[in-house]
Amino acid sequence: MSTASQDVMQVCLNGHVITDRLRGRPDHGLSRCDRCGAPTLSRCPTCARELPGALEVPGPQPIGTPDAPPYCSQCGAAFPWIVRRSPPPPGSLHLLDGLLRRLPRAVRQLRVRHHDRPPFRVEDEYDLQDLLRALLPLHFDDVRPEGRTPFYSVGTRTDFILAPEGVAITAKRAAAVGCERGLHEQLAEDVAYYERRRVRALVCLIYDPEAFVVDPAQFEGQWQRDEAEGQAVRCVVAHP
Repeated sequence: MSTASQDVMQVCLNGHVITDRLRGRPDHGLSRCDRCGAPTLSRCPTCARELPGALEVPGPQPIGTPDAPPYCSQCGAAFPWIVRRSPPPPGSLHLLDGLLRRLPRAVRQLRVRHHDRPPFRVEDEYDLQDLLRALLPLHFDDVRPEGRTPFYSVGTRTDFILAPEGVAITAKRAAAVGCERGLHEQLAEDVAYYERRRVRALVCLIYDPEAFVVDPAQFEGQWQRDEAEGQAVRCVVAHP
């Protein structure tokens, strides 16, 4: 009976798996991550043991890529991607909370423009993303777009990551009466995604100009989680 051989995994220093078949498909390897630009490695920095990759077994190959291991199976050293980053600068979440709560005021001001120029209106999430792309750099130095296609979206959505602070921001627009259930389902997926991305905190903005969310304070409280519980989570329901 033949035994299965194991390939090699390549991972960037932030924990993004590049490939788990580096030996069999070296053309899939990268010197730097195509998602965050960080250098990559395929061996334990402490003992030089190769990172275990996919098992070569007969039959159809499994779909998807496993997560990067947290520790070396030979020497037990922690890999760079599980080392916790320094906490966000004091007040960064507070500053972001204030900015997002005042966002409807900016939208209201942009409705009236000089010489009958077309107003800027937030009709959907893409308009909301454009507004955040313009406003966030006013307060934060390193704002990185995060393109993703969640299950609840038919197209690519853009979130934002404040890189030094380790804070991710996702934005939604409340669209109809009774939308809370759908928003809860979306936020659950967002939280799971950014837990895998290992960001320190996730802030969820819900722009609600028509006040479709019946009890904003209660809704926000359901998505309040402190860093002591793992990834911190905040929710802001912004309405005029």
